[in-house]
Amino acid sequence: MPGKTVRVPQGSVVSLSLSYPRLAHAERIVRTSLPGFRIASGTEGAPSPSLFVSIEETSADEGAFTITSSEKGGAPRICINGGGVPGVVYGANELFARHIARDEAGGLSFQPLAVSESPGLPYRILWTWDHSTNWFLEQTGIQEIGALNYYMKPSGGFFEDYRRLVDFMSLNRIGAVTIYGFLRDNHGGIEAARQLCEYATERGVRIMPGVGINAYGGIYWEGNNRFNLTTWLRKNPHLRAVLGKPAAFHIPDVPELWFPDNQYTDAACPSRPENAAFHEEAIRWLAETFPIGGINFETGDYGTCHCVDCSARRKEDSSWSFRDMALLYPRLFEAALASGRDLWLVSEAYWDTILDREALKPLEALPDTAIYQFCINRSYWPRLQKELTAEHVAALPRRRNIFRTHMGSQWNGERHELVARRFADLARLAHETGMKGLTIFGEASAFETVNEINYLAFARFGYHPTLSWDAFVQNDLGPLFGGASEARKYLELLTVPSEAAALDRASSEAAEIARAARGDAVRRWIWLQNRLFRKRAMARS
Repeated sequence: MPGKTVRVPQGSVVSLSLSYPRLAHAERIVRTSLPGFRIASGTEGAPSPSLFVSIEETSADEGAFTITSSEKGGAPRICINGGGVPGVVYGANELFARHIARDEAGGLSFQPLAVSESPGLPYRILWTWDHSTNWFLEQTGIQEIGALNYYMKPSGGFFEDYRRLVDFMSLNRIGAVTIYGFLRDNHGGIEAARQLCEYATERGVRIMPGVGINAYGGIYWEGNNRFNLTTWLRKNPHLRAVLGKPAAFHIPDVPELWFPDNQYTDAACPSRPENAAFHEEAIRWLAETFPIGGINFETGDYGTCHCVDCSARRKEDSSWSFRDMALLYPRLFEAALASGRDLWLVSEAYWDTILDREALKPLEALPDTAIYQFCINRSYWPRLQKELTAEHVAALPRRRNIFRTHMGSQWNGERHELVARRFADLARLAHETGMKGLTIFGEASAFETVNEINYLAFARFGYHPTLSWDAFVQNDLGPLFGGASEARKYLELLTVPSEAAALDRASSEAAEIARAARGDAVRRWIWLQNRLFRKRAMARS
């Protein structure tokens, strides 16, 4: 068989064997990718199979996989071995997307297979708020900005949005999604959260509730639950924090955002042991109740407590406190891991701090079991590119460190702008300096083509940080737009100046290419025309 093209006629029997019952989604991929074939489980089926497909979950790094071909009983055999459920899912998708062709009669053909891939950055994460995650666009209540918002969509909107997001992540090798607002009564509470976790776990995606420790609603963002922070503080008002100034975001790249004075800005005092015990019990309940894949921890970034005890314990007057983290997190991480689950515990290290050795010293008191997430704003990015080195990363207080960037989000005014090249460069910088991963915002639907391009750049360069930009355009974007030259033109037209003449020329070019496009490329070119027409209309006003 080596060197020869293997052909399997349509209508043949394909014997499918799976090593583990939780590989249901990998089985689904095989079955839906082989219409016109008879799929026989295990050794079932007569006459003898014309193709054997074996799928096995292994102990390899999560998300790694191999695809090999050989012979079995005189028939070709394909083996997919994957690191955990994600590796198996990635391998199955890779096989049918890139390595098996269909002939005119519906049969299969493939060259001998010896594929081996593993993620360059092990932690590839999307970050979301429930209220501004818009992947199901045919519903009311869509919001595009905010951190402390009411949920305005129908109750089923939560699952409908995140189901589509999870499908995209599973297909494109994105490992986890952080969800602030994971538990909220008016989008289904405990049952909806559990349903989403089960759906995502089957597809190799980790659901990571975003939890506020003494802020952001606690473990249960909004609702009638004993682990909701407002419920706790209404029963125990003496445990409230004394905020030094009104709650607000002060992000360099956007105007100041002031928060309403309501229950969403409730905060508890970190110096009170009763609050620590409350959160410890809540974290244990969260990890035991839901099949989650991790937890994203914050102590709040809209103000610190200025009570007598907190003021005596620390002197900094900022929107967050590393010292509060060091006081609380060790016992909370231990409570989460007591569940026995394989969890990614991600701790925010906040905004534009990674180059400040002195400010980061309190992190030395935190456990090495967690992943420390350093947020990068657009205005900080040029400095990071110049100054971050592998030596600096190696000297960070903790071992596992990742980036989270506001670039490409509402917080940098770029929610619908092309930032794909920056994501590629950020992933490459992470890999070169020894950072372990990257988090971007994932709230806006990939149906909007500019976001699709951004997400694909994040996904491809996160998995393969040494990939070249030209190869990405050729192999990943080219098929979406009708070819590599069309993809380059698309990127060019996305960034034309907002001037009437330039927009008119760009619209004409997009229309001409759209007329020659085929398949789903037509939709993407029409989307671009609509974007250009909208910019042109706004330019008139």
